[in-house]
Amino acid sequence: MENRITSKNEDFQIFNLLAKYMRYWPWFMLSVVVCCGAAFLYIKSTPVTYKRGASVMIKENSDMTDISAAFSDKNQFQSNVNVNNEIEAFKSPYLLQEVVRRLNLNVDYTIKDKLREVELYSQSPIKVQFPGVPDQESFSFYAELIPDDTTVILSRFERPPSLKMDRNIKVRFNDTVATPVGNVMIVPTSYFSSDSHQIPIKVTKNLIEDVADNFAGQLEVSLSGKQNTVIILELTDVSIERAEDFLNTLMMVYDENWLIEKNKVAVNTLKFINERLPLIEQELGGIDSNMEQYKTRNLLPDVRSAASFYMKESGEYSGKVLEVRNQISIAEYIKGYLNDTGKASDLLPTNTGLTNSAIESLIGQYNTLQLKRNGLIANSSEKNPIVMDMDNSLRSMRQSIVRTIDNLVVTLNLQLSNLRAQEAKMTQNIASNPGQEKHLSSIEREQKIKESLYLYLLQKREENEMLLAMTMSNTRIISPASGSNSPFKPKKYVILLMALMVGCGIPGGIIWSRDTLNVTVRGKKDLESLSVPFLGVIPSANTKEGKKNILLVRDKGRDVINESFRIIRTNLDTMCSKGMKVVLYTSLEPGSGKTFTAMNLAMSFALGGKKVALLDLDLRRATLSRFVTFPELGINNYLNGQIEDASWIIVKDCFYPGFDMIPSGPVSPNPTELLLSSRLKTLLDKLRSEYDYVFIDSTPVDLVADAAIVGKFSDLAVFVIRESHTDRRKLPELEKMQRDKKFKNIATILNASNQDISTGKYGTYYVGKGKDTNMLPNGSAYGGITPVKKAGLLTAGTKSGK
Repeated sequence: MENRITSKNEDFQIFNLLAKYMRYWPWFMLSVVVCCGAAFLYIKSTPVTYKRGASVMIKENSDMTDISAAFSDKNQFQSNVNVNNEIEAFKSPYLLQEVVRRLNLNVDYTIKDKLREVELYSQSPIKVQFPGVPDQESFSFYAELIPDDTTVILSRFERPPSLKMDRNIKVRFNDTVATPVGNVMIVPTSYFSSDSHQIPIKVTKNLIEDVADNFAGQLEVSLSGKQNTVIILELTDVSIERAEDFLNTLMMVYDENWLIEKNKVAVNTLKFINERLPLIEQELGGIDSNMEQYKTRNLLPDVRSAASFYMKESGEYSGKVLEVRNQISIAEYIKGYLNDTGKASDLLPTNTGLTNSAIESLIGQYNTLQLKRNGLIANSSEKNPIVMDMDNSLRSMRQSIVRTIDNLVVTLNLQLSNLRAQEAKMTQNIASNPGQEKHLSSIEREQKIKESLYLYLLQKREENEMLLAMTMSNTRIISPASGSNSPFKPKKYVILLMALMVGCGIPGGIIWSRDTLNVTVRGKKDLESLSVPFLGVIPSANTKEGKKNILLVRDKGRDVINESFRIIRTNLDTMCSKGMKVVLYTSLEPGSGKTFTAMNLAMSFALGGKKVALLDLDLRRATLSRFVTFPELGINNYLNGQIEDASWIIVKDCFYPGFDMIPSGPVSPNPTELLLSSRLKTLLDKLRSEYDYVFIDSTPVDLVADAAIVGKFSDLAVFVIRESHTDRRKLPELEKMQRDKKFKNIATILNASNQDISTGKYGTYYVGKGKDTNMLPNGSAYGGITPVKKAGLLTAGTKSGK
């Protein structure tokens, strides 16, 4: 029995949850439509990708043949292979960049097909080459083929980050043209045809590193099982052919790279041998040439003849040295004679023995000019202009002779150094002649060593070449690149299903978040969970009429507002059947609608044939009294003793026969003290005897003490709780008031509820059929509130004043 009750409660909770969310079905519908529309656009605009896979087996040990095993000193070339390391090797940037470089994958050719870009790859009608453009350049442009022509128009050049140029450049096939992005050459392919001009082709050149990184993100490398060494390669790409070429080339490049690494020692050894062999061969030839030259130069076949020759040559060099030294001494003497200022007017010596004819000629010219000058001075003075010109010429000639002599001295010193070196060499040859035979023996010994090394390297080169020829690959392709022709992505049904879930989840999440973060009263369930009696729910008045008027209960009214007040009237009448007549209307905080509730309930009881008195004891704001245009006389006048007869402040038949109202009257500076007056109890006792129900509109309990004071004289305190307004955290205070007996009896009413009306609780089967009656029995309309005329009250007030 308990399980069945629990199941029913769970079903009821689910039903309530669904009913709460179904109130917002237009938002759910809109969200689903938007999300599904976005998913549809995503499917249409996302390139279709395909998945290709290949498998390769890694051999754990290198196969060695008998002939390679014979070279036991080369066993370091054998090694075991770690499969996990090879998995990482397949993802290495070097291999991926090499694959991109070989297949030229850094250049893309795409066309626009509706919302989606289609990759042409090898089906492109043209191929673009970039002569002279470095690989580190990235850019894009559009190529438009001209019908029935062999020319292409290039336009919309872009190179990040700043180059954007919409310039048209016409280029013929196989011609190189300069563009804003560099040199470009267009080459037609086998796919070129007459209808290739229909759609412009976007040509994009990317960095090889970026393309390799992109493929690395799409490449999946894994083992097919823990107990084997078969590696599975899977690649997702928009082009089936490109994916297959990439995987096949990757396996080929991996195999080549593995062989290079495997034979790295042997290759380096062979490279070293090939580099050393020409050098040793050159050294051998040099040794042979040196021996030949040494014997020829030193005349080793006749040692004595060589010694006699060296003695003769040494004597000749000594005589030449003496002659050059004499020339240097004469030149130095003439230079000193020229530099002597005391002999400036003397003639220079001639026929000094210098072999330089230029100096002798200059000396002769100088002496001739000096003789002319001396003869001219004999007939004139030194201040003669001609003499002065001659003096200048003589000084210039003396300087020229000095410079020429300096150059001659330098030349003679060089000759002297060379002659002394030759003399010393001859002397050395004479001294080294006995050791020449010993030197010749050392050359022959070096020749034999180089010859042995040359033969050894030739033998090792042949051995390494045999090892390289016998090295086998460590891989075996199990299956080349292949796969299904069905698109791998986008998964249409999965995306649409996710869009549907997201479309439902967005408004659902917003509603759930709003309800979770909402600290106000959310609905009837928050009040039903209290131990305080619950009278009913007043739906929110969402109509224009409800926004303009506060009195919505009408005679024969059949809308949800009227029905809700009838339900509350019935519940309140049942609760007050034990002689409770005075009902206080209050709230936990302002703005809950207690005045609205009190007035409409009073009207509902009046329509039911009850005689009701409605008191405005909110002496501070007097909200209720505004609807009778603030009569000058009211309960304030009675409580402060200005009026003795309470009947003078009662507005008879205010809105309906049997519905009387007592306004608050003029605003009092001490409302709390007035409520503590014994006249209030006297007034309520009088009204209790004259009316079926006495409704009191009071202040909220959390602001002032007025409601608590009036509550002592009331039989029932009705707390009006406004949905989405009253703080839900204050509801436990109602139970505490009930336990502390601050009020004799407590009940609650939920006002301005949106849930019950939107879920169709009241429905339209019984409610809303027929026409509402908006007329009072006397024929006056009360769609809005008809205020009481002030004349009668003024008359009564005048009497009271008297």
